[in-house]
Amino acid sequence: MHHLRLLLPVLFMLWLSACAPVTVQTAPSSSAEEEAPPPAEEAPAPAEEVSLGVGFIPNVQFTPYYVAQAKGFYAEEGLDVTLEHGFEHDFVTLTAQGERDFSVASGDQVILARAQGLPLVYVMKWYDRFPVGVMALAESGIDGPEALAGHSVGIPGLFGASFAAWKALVYSTGLDETTVDLQEIGFTQAAAISENKVDAAVVYLANEPIQLSEAGMEVNVIEVSEYINLVSNGVVTNETVINEQPELVRALVQGSLRGLAYTIENPDEAFEIARTFIPEMTDEDAPTQKMVLERSIDLWRSSQPGLSSAEAWAESAEFMLAAGMIDEAVDVEALYTNEFVE
Repeated sequence: MHHLRLLLPVLFMLWLSACAPVTVQTAPSSSAEEEAPPPAEEAPAPAEEVSLGVGFIPNVQFTPYYVAQAKGFYAEEGLDVTLEHGFEHDFVTLTAQGERDFSVASGDQVILARAQGLPLVYVMKWYDRFPVGVMALAESGIDGPEALAGHSVGIPGLFGASFAAWKALVYSTGLDETTVDLQEIGFTQAAAISENKVDAAVVYLANEPIQLSEAGMEVNVIEVSEYINLVSNGVVTNETVINEQPELVRALVQGSLRGLAYTIENPDEAFEIARTFIPEMTDEDAPTQKMVLERSIDLWRSSQPGLSSAEAWAESAEFMLAAGMIDEAVDVEALYTNEFVE
């Protein structure tokens, strides 16, 4: 999603017993057979090198993948994973075309890709709830979708998860979009709201609301997931990799799920691991970024980690068709698979 950034080797000491039984040759022969040398140990198979595109820049919101790498979960699955940073749209296209092995993408990006004939497949759910909402200062009185009428709403741009979330909110609540002054403001939502440049803004739940709260401002947040069950970020690959290297997919998914579970259960340690992957994070930034991780964990928690819901995919695809984001219906069953999670 937009925005949407050791292996401790275990040494074993083999002890030989000083009183181990010794074979005694009672009838020596001038042509005694030489002892056969012990069989050579097989060298371990080299780790499979794979790439995983996770997001634009290193960020605490990618902690499960940092943990999977640092704790050796990927290595134990036989993988040497390179975490790459870049734009989600680029990773989606490269992964669909086979130029990358795996990437992180939101459900709407998968639906758009399939609508364009790209063989992208979602293989692991990461976020249990869609992490986007609309934020306004509490003093504005904007506390629900219906209250947005007659107000200005800032949005990073007419693309990506923010745009999909906005259209989904309009679709699911029946909000008359013509009554809203939608403005493209780039990724300046917190500043735009605090400086009263817009009345509300489409934001990431684990980002801008924390920024303003830390600055002492009380905010209201309208969470899109309360109105529609959109498929959020997860791991994607392409049909060729699934068909030709299913064990590679399973290894990447299982390693990632282990990183996710460890992060949820050990947030303090996971945060310290993440800091080693984010050199830009200062001690001054750390407390706020720790809250970002804690809020993100709330969005990741699931009773069925990794598993996609057929109903959520159907609802997401139906909304995108109705909103004109795709021109024709897509095959919902082709969008995802749970075979590497189960």
